[in-house]
Amino acid sequence: MKKIFTIILTLAFLSPMMALAKKNDEGLVPEYQMEGAGMTSDNAQQVLISVLSKSKKISDEDLGKAAVHGVLFRDYDDATNSNFGSVASHKSIMGSPTKEQEHIDFFEPFFRNGDCNKYVQLVANSRRVVKAGKQWKVSAIVRVNSAALKKDLKKQGMVKNLGSGW
Repeated sequence: MKKIFTIILTLAFLSPMMALAKKNDEGLVPEYQMEGAGMTSDNAQQVLISVLSKSKKISDEDLGKAAVHGVLFRDYDDATNSNFGSVASHKSIMGSPTKEQEHIDFFEPFFRNGDCNKYVQLVANSRRVVKAGKQWKVSAIVRVNSAALKKDLKKQGMVKNLGSGW
């Protein structure tokens, strides 16, 4: 009887932890790597996104989510058009990765519903799939309309205007 009680108690204790682990694995934005991918117009940033996954079937929407997430929360360097060792540095729109948690009520549905994909365009014939150990690395060059994204975030009050004061 004590063994059954111990098993039930253990399952009751571990079941919320298993559910939380499953929720975190599901994730809103896939695990990715990002780097600059050349020059674009003034209103867009072009990045090379590499999504790491157990499956090679990564959708264009997942690549777009990763690109928007990277432009929003990660600084990155672009050495594709560098001269004499110079590197262009791009700052994230939100300024800090902690801003995602501060505004989670906005960003969770933004990524879950795919609203972020209206700001992206995949470059034709840039998709590559490579086996990397036990994972697949799916890469593509993605253009992110950062000007429109920043404008919409300013309307929401997430990004401050320079003239708005400190």
